[in-house]
Amino acid sequence: MKIRFLQELSLTARLSLFFTSLACAVLLALGWLVGASIEQHFEEQDRHALSGKLELAQHIIERVDNAEDVQRLQDQLSDALVGHHDLLIHILDNQGRVILSSDSKRFPDALLLGSPQQDVSHEMKLHTWQSDGQNYRGLIMRLPTKNPQFSPITVAIATDIAHHQAFMKTFMKTLWLFVVVAAILTGVLAWFAASRGLGPLKKMSARASEITATKLDQRLSLDSVPPELADLAHHLNQMLARLEEAFHRLSDFSSDLAHELRTPISNLMMQTQVSLTQTRDAASYREVLESNAEEYARLASMISDMLFLAKAEHGARLVHQERVDLRAEIQSLFEYYEALAEERHIAFALHCDEQQTWEIMGDRLMLRRAFSNILSNALRYATAHTNIEVELRAVNHQFHICFNNHGDTIPAAQLSRLFERFYRADHARQHADGEGAGLGLAIVQAIVRGHAGKITAHSESGITSFIIALPDTAK
Repeated sequence: MKIRFLQELSLTARLSLFFTSLACAVLLALGWLVGASIEQHFEEQDRHALSGKLELAQHIIERVDNAEDVQRLQDQLSDALVGHHDLLIHILDNQGRVILSSDSKRFPDALLLGSPQQDVSHEMKLHTWQSDGQNYRGLIMRLPTKNPQFSPITVAIATDIAHHQAFMKTFMKTLWLFVVVAAILTGVLAWFAASRGLGPLKKMSARASEITATKLDQRLSLDSVPPELADLAHHLNQMLARLEEAFHRLSDFSSDLAHELRTPISNLMMQTQVSLTQTRDAASYREVLESNAEEYARLASMISDMLFLAKAEHGARLVHQERVDLRAEIQSLFEYYEALAEERHIAFALHCDEQQTWEIMGDRLMLRRAFSNILSNALRYATAHTNIEVELRAVNHQFHICFNNHGDTIPAAQLSRLFERFYRADHARQHADGEGAGLGLAIVQAIVRGHAGKITAHSESGITSFIIALPDTAK
């Protein structure tokens, strides 16, 4: 419940509560320290006054040598303590008889009987006791005489500390009242300081609330924020840049998808409407249905590819682990595309170390599909009477599969977009032969990433290369 309450508080309230709690703790500690210091000061003050009187009594008692000196003690001590009406004194001889007493009832018998025989010093124990509702603080000593026959003489001197306690009570009441007022004032000031200190954060929040789908190009200013928030503002700007880029890509994807779906659907509608304008024979209807079936197949393939890419982007596990021989798969694809390659006067070549084992753990059908998409693109764009070369290399616990074909150089600005869905390097959107929907390389990238690999493209001097790096996981 307490944690939930704190979570519901605003940041300003949390900071104010935190600083107020710290201030209260400091003020309480300071109040306790001041009170203890004053109390100790009063105790030392009383000790000093009482020990002075004890030294005077000791000076008189230590000269007692006979019975007459004992009898004269009352007058001598009374004269020595004249004028000190705030002091209580009680003196007993070694037989327990009272020599001088201002009020014997104020002194506890346990202290009188248990006091040690020693000289007066500042290390004497200062006793505090209560009698008849009054508090006293005093020194009780058993002092030796010149003649051991009369030793020891017990001397008890005390003072009423009611005035000290009254002062401390008033002082502590004032002190705690000051602590409460100071805590309240600290809370108010902490709230004000936190509100002002969080002003830049509130401005950032207001600025961020103004950013909408149509204003993704706006950024948070880094000049008007403190250093503690500059890093946050920088990362927020980076996030907005990524969102803007993703939004543009999504918009482009939507328009491309609409265009790609519009063409086959328009063809289907047109052919169907033309067929329905007049009665035709079975052969004509069959021809229309076969044409429509081709368009349906194209739509089904496109939808299947889009579903595959959607699953790959959302982290679905699409890879079935099995042992795959990369060299055997590429050679098999060479045989599959051999007739098409001969028709276009293109030859295949595979370069690899014959002694090396080119096996990894992965999904054979998916890898075959990725290699097939790259080879079909290479056949489509390669110049006649050239070779499509595939090279296998082992590099730092990875297998690199490099596909090279000769043809037109792809501009550097287009290379980074080759793996986007529906993107084509030419701006016509439709190849002359009507093949492809612009999803092949996007699918290749999804398959490679699903195998914890990476694909890159390079094109210069009429040679375009696609390099797939896959981890050597077969060991």
